[in-house]
Amino acid sequence: MIFWLAGLYFGWRWAHTSGAAWQHALQLLCIMLAAMSAMRLVQRWRIRHGKSEGAFGRLPLYALALAKLALVASALAVEYLLGRWIPPQAARIIAGVGLGVAFAVVGLALHRRHNGP
Repeated sequence: MIFWLAGLYFGWRWAHTSGAAWQHALQLLCIMLAAMSAMRLVQRWRIRHGKSEGAFGRLPLYALALAKLALVASALAVEYLLGRWIPPQAARIIAGVGLGVAFAVVGLALHRRHNGP
């Protein structure tokens, strides 16, 4: 559920920002990395206080950063390519929806891969 909410937020954020595509790609990467760092701090705090790791489990920071970089780069490429054939705002919305769904699916797949039996 958390991955779908995060995907919804990042997709919405991509689709509803103005300015150059590279600017909102950079903003989104910074937000993602800040959220990832905050998540890691909360995990460490929970472990130190004898609680479970929480919803995210044991996700490696490096793999997450690479996955997020690949998702944002692909959304940027999709928006650029679609922007050549359809209006830029429509291309941005389509790229945002794709980013949101991809973020949720890839996040869930990484979670299952690293927290499986």
